[in-house]
Amino acid sequence: MQRLPRWDQFPHRFTLVMGLVALLLFIAEHVNGRFWLNDFRVYYGAASALLKGEALYGVAHGLSSGVFKYAPIMAFVYAPFSLLPYPLAASLQFALITAAFIGAVLQADRMVRSHLLDGRSPAYLPLFLTTLVVVVHLHRELHLGNINVMLLWVLLFGLGKLLNGRDLLGGMAIGLAMLAKPHFLVLLPLLLLYRRWGALAAMAGVLLLGFLLPSLFLGWERGMAMNVEWIEQMGRHNAALIYAGGTSYEAVNTVYSFLYRSLFQHFMATPGNVLAYGILGLIALTVGGLVLRNLRAGIPFAQGFTFVFLLLIALVPSITLTDTEHFLLAMPLVVYLVHHLVPKASPRWIVLVSVPILFAHGGNWEDLLGPWSQRLIHLGVLGIANILLIALTIALFLRPSKEPVHATS
Repeated sequence: MQRLPRWDQFPHRFTLVMGLVALLLFIAEHVNGRFWLNDFRVYYGAASALLKGEALYGVAHGLSSGVFKYAPIMAFVYAPFSLLPYPLAASLQFALITAAFIGAVLQADRMVRSHLLDGRSPAYLPLFLTTLVVVVHLHRELHLGNINVMLLWVLLFGLGKLLNGRDLLGGMAIGLAMLAKPHFLVLLPLLLLYRRWGALAAMAGVLLLGFLLPSLFLGWERGMAMNVEWIEQMGRHNAALIYAGGTSYEAVNTVYSFLYRSLFQHFMATPGNVLAYGILGLIALTVGGLVLRNLRAGIPFAQGFTFVFLLLIALVPSITLTDTEHFLLAMPLVVYLVHHLVPKASPRWIVLVSVPILFAHGGNWEDLLGPWSQRLIHLGVLGIANILLIALTIALFLRPSKEPVHATS
């Protein structure tokens, strides 16, 4: 029988504190009349439409912008929620996000310590500092009722199974995440380069099953039509990857947008997706080169695979059109960087470099910054910070280790 969290046992203090913080946010959202969870309302509305035989795609579920852009199987997943009154279903989603965040932070911290930092002993300070860095994104995730943290937990669960040699279960977890967000296909080359054939087979099986299940319940013709509509909706959503000005900041945080505004706009007046695909190709070659370097240098599988896996997850919000809460996917790299800052900065110069990056990544508190908040959004500072976070953590990973070996927890 699972014991209740205790204040004097690690990491229960973190779990209890974060549970209390989430409860206070839950109460505050109700008191302020802001318990909306508008992204969750889309899932809820799409699931309800599915049960009623109505259209999933091309119509608004909730707000006028609430277009469902996920695989049909996601509507099936949320069908049980749609049978509940919306306030109760939204409260359940809020609780699941909270639990997933706590679980994801603890998983990321354990993996970073075990596989990237020579078994460093557990401590509370990195957990709470990491939360402080990403709390703005967590608050938005809770306010919108999105699923990024839950997907991050699933991916970290899958990574843990892969590291333990349970490739089928690990591949299944990755496949589930890909059904929700196909962008996690960025993990496919990593599995290929490390020849994780069992994981690849399990992932492909889950994807195929998720693609076919709607037809099993709705009939072949309608199920396939819904899959086609989903693919078309995804294409419309990612039609313009580069922000070149205006009042819509949807693409402002992509790496393509940053490179265009800082460099390529001096050579081309109108950006196109060809430029984005070229940049994406260079990113793929760079990550592939990092993997090959790890293999040739004899880097242990757990160390090399873990870092590149976390790196690829963190890349997703920089290479797709996303809202700001999607940058929670970079949280494991924040854990890795924070562990280089506390309890003692290593290397010493890391403080001067990392503090501005971490503030830019999670410090855009509108109530604190006032009009500067909109200025940071307009400049795409969050996206730039994510790129710098990735670059800095790569530099730390490639740096010759001078860390003493700590006792494993």
